[in-house]
Amino acid sequence: MEGLAENPALEGAIILRHFAVRHRLILQDQKGEMVYVIKAGITKCYITEENGKDFILEFLGEGEVLGELEAIRGERAFSSVEAVTPLSVYTMSRGEFLYLLRTLPDLNAIIMELLATRVANSAIRGARQQLYSLSELLPQLLSALDSQGLVFTKQDLAEYLGISVRSLNRLLKGRVSGEW
Repeated sequence: MEGLAENPALEGAIILRHFAVRHRLILQDQKGEMVYVIKAGITKCYITEENGKDFILEFLGEGEVLGELEAIRGERAFSSVEAVTPLSVYTMSRGEFLYLLRTLPDLNAIIMELLATRVANSAIRGARQQLYSLSELLPQLLSALDSQGLVFTKQDLAEYLGISVRSLNRLLKGRVSGEW
């Protein structure tokens, strides 16, 4: 993406932008006109349910693409995407993204691989959530975050696990008291 952004033939088509924590790049149910490639930082992709509760689908970091599904399908965003850390992203219009997909086979292959990886990861996450209890999943999640040096709010952790903050606190209390 860096090479494409610096390509004189694409001058102005791909722009590096910076966003602060909590900035929403994509809003659920709004028309997706931009595609983003994360250069640095972490975002959360989440759905807001009719009852007002959020469910985090995934956290996305360096090298991930945002808004590509909406661009490819020409539909409104099915989820929101928000910066969890300071964020640097390459931005391009939907039209530019689709043009690059048609004209750059290497980029097309990368996007196809990314989408296939996301489908696989979603299937694995869904299977784990069916097979393991929250008291088994939480230590795995905390360990993964710790190994990557990441810290998320209790609210984010609860939304990722699909539970309330109160339920998360009970699980964490059980961990401290040695129940797991």
